[in-house]
Amino acid sequence: MAAKKNYDPEKSLKKVMTLYGAVLFLGLAISIYTHHIEDVGGFLTFLVPAAIVYFFVLFAFFKEGMFRKIVYGLMALIGLVSVFMAFYLELTGGGH
Repeated sequence: MAAKKNYDPEKSLKKVMTLYGAVLFLGLAISIYTHHIEDVGGFLTFLVPAAIVYFFVLFAFFKEGMFRKIVYGLMALIGLVSVFMAFYLELTGGGH
């Protein structure tokens, strides 16, 4: 059996990551009912922007040129802020 001639691994990855995002955020939305979350408004205030950012970053990554550089910068910024927040919460006692 020969491999498909038109196989595009980048297109395949985009489909997988889109499906992953859809399942992830739909699962989180369903968790409102399955875990009886009391502050639904606060949870949705997190969920909706997170989904928007995820899909923006995903689709920007698969564009050529400057968009991909923006994604790399955004991922680096998110990583740095996450590390900073871990130390900040440990020092201020906010993680306990």
